Amino acid sequence: MPTAPQFDLSMIPANSPLSPDAAAALDLYLCTEVPGFNISRQRLRREKEFARLYALPDAALRAMGLARADLPRWLFRDVFGWRPAQT
Repeated sequence: MPTAPQFDLSMIPANSPLSPDAAAALDLYLCTEVPGFNISRQRLRREKEFARLYALPDAALRAMGLARADLPRWLFRDVFGWRPAQT
């Protein structure tokens, strides 16, 4: 997975549940995997769950069968289908 770009904190809404790192990871997925697809309402509905999962330690994610890089794909699995990240 590409490294997340530097994130401009002024672009994160004050009421966003996402950390800057989590917001950058989610933005990177949406820009690279589904460019041009307007998913803003879907994203807003899923931010809280993404923030909760992103805050978990890697061991907890592994126990759930997930990798941190797979979180955006897993979160939007009902929209785009589920496929683990290519390694």
